[in-house]
Amino acid sequence: MATAARAGRWNLGQGDFTTRRLLHHSYGGSLHAWVVPLRSSTHVLLFDAQGQFSDGWREDGFFYYGGATSEATGSWEGNRANQTLETAWRSGRRLQLLLAPRALGLWRYAGSFVLDGVAEERTMRGWDGSAARYPVYRLRTIDDLTHRPGGMPPPGDPLIVDIRRVERSDLLCRDAHEDPMEGERPETRLSKAFERYLMSQGYAVHRARIRHSPQCAPMLTDTWVAQLHLLIEAKAGKNPTDDVRYAVGQLGQYTRHLPGVLRKAILLPRDPGEELRAFARHMGADLVWPDGPCWWTTGDWAQDAGIDRFVEPGRPG
Repeated sequence: MATAARAGRWNLGQGDFTTRRLLHHSYGGSLHAWVVPLRSSTHVLLFDAQGQFSDGWREDGFFYYGGATSEATGSWEGNRANQTLETAWRSGRRLQLLLAPRALGLWRYAGSFVLDGVAEERTMRGWDGSAARYPVYRLRTIDDLTHRPGGMPPPGDPLIVDIRRVERSDLLCRDAHEDPMEGERPETRLSKAFERYLMSQGYAVHRARIRHSPQCAPMLTDTWVAQLHLLIEAKAGKNPTDDVRYAVGQLGQYTRHLPGVLRKAILLPRDPGEELRAFARHMGADLVWPDGPCWWTTGDWAQDAGIDRFVEPGRPG
């Protein structure tokens, strides 16, 4: 069962049950609408009770969701709920689908989706014989988004750069808050903890391999988040000054071959302090660090990622 969300963060995992009232308490939004944009976060909630509005999953791997119609005009173009769904991805929002297979007042979270297109248009007859048209939307899971041909190309020349998708099974290990496993590097645990969090927010995570010259071994990056155009380098040594300096150098070398990287960040086990925050900012990199179960960043992409924005005293938010 879900608990109250903190700072608009999405806190449901696939298969979790919740109620409309708990969702309303955690995120706000309407208690009764079927398409609910949330003002406090970058999510749009989609509800479907017992297949009332959707055809559900089909063999092609898409979820088919019925849109709304206007009773006044009998048309679906311009309907506010449809427009919210259609513009979600362009406006940086994710569609969170909840299903109620039975009339028990419980909703089960199905996952994060993006709109793939309008599959068809249907006609609905009213009790008085009037006809109203509505769309059937084809939704694609965000987990599957990067397998879409041409959907998310590598951040550099495909002849030089390969990207490898990080699967959930790759992250089944101890995280940064637990005792290390024998031979496991601290930055590996830190990276995996943050990657698990990003996946829980609906982001696909990759690592890039850069074959920069024939005589040298390929360079392997840490976390690449294509949806944010963000490359992250993790460091968890004993000296945070050395960690930030090394990470800045590595990010600079990586991004020479990765023009698709628009944002750079350094993942650390804790806030390194004002001087290193200023140095990283001067070098064009953001910082990310955990604080208990939460994550903080100095980057302005924080709201998109659903994490907390760290604002230094005296600087605008």
